[in-house]
Amino acid sequence: MKICFLSTDFPPTLGGVASHAHELAKALAGLGHEVHVLTSLVDGSVPYEMMDGIIVHRLKILWQKPFYNWGMAKGLKEFLKNNPMDLVHVHGMRPLESTKGLNIPVVFTNHTSGFLKRLEKPGLFQGRLKSRLKHVAMVLAPSHELCEATIKIGFKGPVYFVSNGVDTTKFRAKDLTQISSQKTFILARRLVEKNGVVVFAKALTLVHNPNFKVLIAGVGSEQQEMQQIFSKAGITDKVTFVGAVKNSDMPAMYQKADYSVLPSFYEATSITGLESMASGLPLIGTNVGGIPYLIEEGKTGFLIPSHNAEALAAKIDEVLNSDEQKYIALSQASVLRAQQKFDWTVIAKQTETYYKQIL
Repeated sequence: MKICFLSTDFPPTLGGVASHAHELAKALAGLGHEVHVLTSLVDGSVPYEMMDGIIVHRLKILWQKPFYNWGMAKGLKEFLKNNPMDLVHVHGMRPLESTKGLNIPVVFTNHTSGFLKRLEKPGLFQGRLKSRLKHVAMVLAPSHELCEATIKIGFKGPVYFVSNGVDTTKFRAKDLTQISSQKTFILARRLVEKNGVVVFAKALTLVHNPNFKVLIAGVGSEQQEMQQIFSKAGITDKVTFVGAVKNSDMPAMYQKADYSVLPSFYEATSITGLESMASGLPLIGTNVGGIPYLIEEGKTGFLIPSHNAEALAAKIDEVLNSDEQKYIALSQASVLRAQQKFDWTVIAKQTETYYKQIL
């Protein structure tokens, strides 16, 4: 197949959409498909390059609407004139309007929790969402919650759940021969409200067992409030903010940790969660979105209610007080689940099946 991805973000841009689009494109190329990616030209990138078997075209377009839509539509039309494709696969809401009027199928992966927030608004906004999806042949989404939301707004085409994935050759199991009695918890995500990071900060102040450290890999608008909470509680010495970390450096970061925390209010099948599992880190995650699909309760991790600092603190205390053999079992089961269900090659084959359905 000849496949064109349109993506809101793509490396060197960081983030979940960029990572998903890159890894899925790479896995599809590995299956023998010709994959092109059209995205925005950003600082530190070049207009054209080969990356991991993918042909990347970066367009110099303004980010603001409607200029973004005009620029992307023009660039896409010119690209398709010179490079006939079998289908276009859109990642993220922003490029979607640029694909109207094409004579090939458009697939849309609905990544964003912002879609769920829009559903909380009056019916007028939901009507606009339905209109934006009118020309789409198929919707894929990395959480059942997003699938249900897509159907709820009135989209009549096929909607399928396709999980995010992980490169299990890049993210590998940690060494379990030397396990420290002091456990390190990693929070690897943007420090924004929907990720529940302030709830996590408050939870740390309620933990009774002092035998822990925390790594925070990410930046965002909530960082200052988190730092104030840690300072007021006198636990700044337990927490290290490492800032934004390139995905290429994340395998080493996970090796420094023992557990990964996902305190989200909204979440798809978390890429951070999958990378953590493949690295042998059991998850402590909220019971929202795609997180329950990742965690086998008591086998690969633990589920807690969202917005609940007390429940999160109690679970952290529980794992701090558990024995070494329990931790080893959790770690090994996490790795196995990541390899069997979430490797990007597995996800690419599922996606390939759905492509064939609309072709």
